[in-house]
This record gives sequence, C-alpha cells and structure tokens, in this order.
Amino acid sequence: MKLISVDKLEPGLVVSENIYTIDDRLVLPKGTVLSDKDIARIRSHSLYNIFVENEKKPVPVEAPHKPAVALSYAEKLRNSEEFIKFKQHIEENAKELEESFKMIANGTMALDVEKLTEPVYHLFVEAGGTAGVFDMLHNLRDNSDAVYMHSLNVSLICNTIANWMKLPEEKVQLATAAGLLHDIGKVLLPQDLLDKSTPYTEYESRLLKEHVVKGYELVKDKDIDQHIKNSVIMHHEFRDGSGYPFHIKGDQIDEIASIVTVANIYDELTSKRKYRAPLCPFEVISKFEEEGYEKFDADVIMTFLTNIANTFIANRVMLNNGQTGDIIYNHAEHLSRPTVKCGEKYINLEIERNLSIVAVI
Repeated sequence: MKLISVDKLEPGLVVSENIYTIDDRLVLPKGTVLSDKDIARIRSHSLYNIFVENEKKPVPVEAPHKPAVALSYAEKLRNSEEFIKFKQHIEENAKELEESFKMIANGTMALDVEKLTEPVYHLFVEAGGTAGVFDMLHNLRDNSDAVYMHSLNVSLICNTIANWMKLPEEKVQLATAAGLLHDIGKVLLPQDLLDKSTPYTEYESRLLKEHVVKGYELVKDKDIDQHIKNSVIMHHEFRDGSGYPFHIKGDQIDEIASIVTVANIYDELTSKRKYRAPLCPFEVISKFEEEGYEKFDADVIMTFLTNIANTFIANRVMLNNGQTGDIIYNHAEHLSRPTVKCGEKYINLEIERNLSIVAVI
C-alpha cells in the first residue's frame, strides 16, 4: 500500500482504503479498480492524496483503430461485460419477483423477507456497490416494467441512500426490503391497468392509488417488521400533507418510508413508461431541489441530491442548445446546474440560466 497524489492517478490502480470526502461521504470503496471516471470523481472532490495498492491491475489494451468520436462513459459502460451481465441478472430477477409476489398474494408462498431481498444484495455487489449502482440503473432506462423491475430498482436505490446516510446495518436492510415490497399491492390490480400504454384517466388514477391500501392489507398480518408495512402504505405520503392515502404530515411518516418515497419518485420519473419517455435525471434533480424541503425528509433528500449529482461527474450530457460535453463540477447550491466542458469551453449552468441539461448520453 502506498500514498499517491491525486494528480498522479492512472486507470488500473486499486484503491486500498475507502475514499471519503472532507465531510465524511463515501466517494469510492476499498478495492475499486480505478477508471477514468473514478479518477475524475476523486478530483472533483478536491482530494489531494489517496492510498492505493503497490501493483496496478491490467487495463484492457485499446484497439489499434480509434473511432472518429470517442465513446462516452455511458456508451462504454453499456458495451461492458459487467453491464451486460447486470442487465441479464436484473431482468431474470424481475421475472422471479413477479412470480413470488403473485404466490404471496394467493397464499401459496410465505413472505420471507430475507429470501426475497437476497438477489438485491447480489445485484448491489455486481453493480459495484454505492459507487456503481446508479451507473447501471441510468443505463437500463429502455425497460418499461412499471412494477417488478421498478421494485428491484427502488430496493437498490433505498439500499444506496441508507448507506449514504450511514445508517446502521439493520436500517439499511429494512430500507432495502421496504423498497422491494413497496409496490406489492399492484399485484392485486387489474393487469390491463398496469399494462396501459396511454396516460391514465382520472378514474384509473384513483384505482391505481388503491395499491397502497391493497398492499398493506396483504402484508399487515405477515411476520415482517412494522417499518416495512408502514412503507407499503406510506410511500406516497409527503411531509406537507399533500400525499395519499391519509395526507399525514412531517414526523407522522415512517423514517424508512421517507427513504422509499425519494427512491420511488426518482426511479419512476427517470424510467421509461409505456405512455412516456424517461425524464432527464437533471430535470428530476431540479424538481427535488424546488420541492425538497417541503415534501421530503430533509436528511434523506439532502443526502440523496448531493450524492446522486456526484454520480454524474465525467458523464457526457446534451444541453438544450444541442451542444454536448462532460460534467466536471457540481455546484452545491444548484446541483441540477453543474459546470460542463464542451470542447475547450467551460459552461457554468449556474450562471448560464438559458441553458440546461436535457439528456445524459
């Protein structure tokens, strides 16, 4: 193990100790094999030195011919063996989760939280832990499964948020399970409603909202933690009382449910649906910045926004004027408006208010 200047980092070096920011937020875990994006992420936090292993791991040799335009980080990721395997495994797990939910609903399977969540932890490790989960999920947005894939996504996001919040392991596990089970009530809704390819009517929206009560009825007598039960019925409640089904406010909302609420909304809005395209993550981050302190638990939303913005460092984005560039710096007061390097030009979106990010590419 040796201490090395951040300026001298190279792809292939192996992190030998967890890397934290000056305010004690995890940047990268021990054992990470550094990529160009990882190095950019470390530098964005103004860190000076980190501990690495004495030997580098081999870096794949570049093909002798280079494309006219270098692939973006997202494009490289989607072509990687790790992503292809992760996509295959999460799709397989979504099908298995569908069968499990249906069997739990008809009484032919016991609700075993540990067994149900086991695949989530495998996916979490496959994705690279908190440093890699969103890289994987952001590149799965062509999938329109609004129930089972969504449940797995929310579970992974809940696990990540709880880790970012440095909650004790017991609460990390509760958040993971609550995220997985939050929409179990949808298994009791008409399938044609869930499969609808056009926007919901007012009547259909009311019917869809019944999934929280139906879900609670399904789990209320099961031998599972009350936080999980509360999350099933409370994950659409907001701290200002504007949610449903009970319009409860503030600390009346379960602490674990507060994590599920943020994870649920983020995944719902940034995922493709049969009746709409996914929203750009930066549009969703902007919505959270506008509504965050009124609607969401302050600790949850502040932790989420700071960390989710950092996952996009070194990602290539498109602006509303058609320009493309890489995110190089986040502004703490306006996380939806980072600084983007377009060619040799640096565009500070915090200042250039007429410009905005419309896609991560």
